[in-house]
Amino acid sequence: MGWGRKNNEPDANDPRALLDQLMGSTRNLTEVEKAVSKPAWETQDCCPLQLAGLCPSNLFSTSSKRSDLPPCEHAVHSTAIQADFRLANPPLLAIYEDRLFSKLKTLVKMMDERVQKAKDRVKLEAVSETNDKAAAALLDLQAKISSLVTQAEAAGDEGHVETAQKALAEVEELTKQRKVLETQVEDNKATVRITGTMYGAQEVCDVCCSITNAAEHQRQQQRDVPDAHKEGQMHIGWGQIRDELARLQKKRDVGSSRSVGFGGGWTASVAAGAVAG
Repeated sequence: MGWGRKNNEPDANDPRALLDQLMGSTRNLTEVEKAVSKPAWETQDCCPLQLAGLCPSNLFSTSSKRSDLPPCEHAVHSTAIQADFRLANPPLLAIYEDRLFSKLKTLVKMMDERVQKAKDRVKLEAVSETNDKAAAALLDLQAKISSLVTQAEAAGDEGHVETAQKALAEVEELTKQRKVLETQVEDNKATVRITGTMYGAQEVCDVCCSITNAAEHQRQQQRDVPDAHKEGQMHIGWGQIRDELARLQKKRDVGSSRSVGFGGGWTASVAAGAVAG
């Protein structure tokens, strides 16, 4: 579907674009032309993060306001040029991947914090709803207690001792229930923050922080209907960000196990020399 594709970029599902990814954007050039021409990443305003893996900002072209990511300052996000760059494996690749890793790690940390805050908010809203019900039950109990006290007094005045004692026993039991509810209401008041209107139980997506209706989600699963929020640009984009971070983390772990630190040691010294040159 080309999620996040700018109008001036080729569709990644286009056959020519697929060939470019597999064989490189210079696939139609002769060997001589390839030898004398500079690589596209040196002659065009290519995004370094895209060359290294993906550009986060470029994933949310139609929902930038929701993603909280500013537009990318680079014009070119070509998957074909990216394929050429990664195939050539220049020293700059290590630097760009290290930069991308730091960027994605920061973004995922921020998103995880947003997810936790959203979950806390939803939980507090649920507590608020529960507290409202407890308060209503408390009023109902108090009305019953008052009515039974009146009945006990009337029965005592009329000499109906057994009836009065029975009413007072019920008052004692209801009073215990009232104390439990009062404690619950007071405890909830200490933590509840009203943050909005609840339209049924809510669920928070761990990937993109979207808040959906739990009942509707369950109905979609029962009808085997695709989850609309998971097909949206925000969820797909943040899923790609998390997957790319996992890929880079795995690469760093493998590099560390081989004592050739990712972005460090010999690779970093060569890359630094390439930048200096």
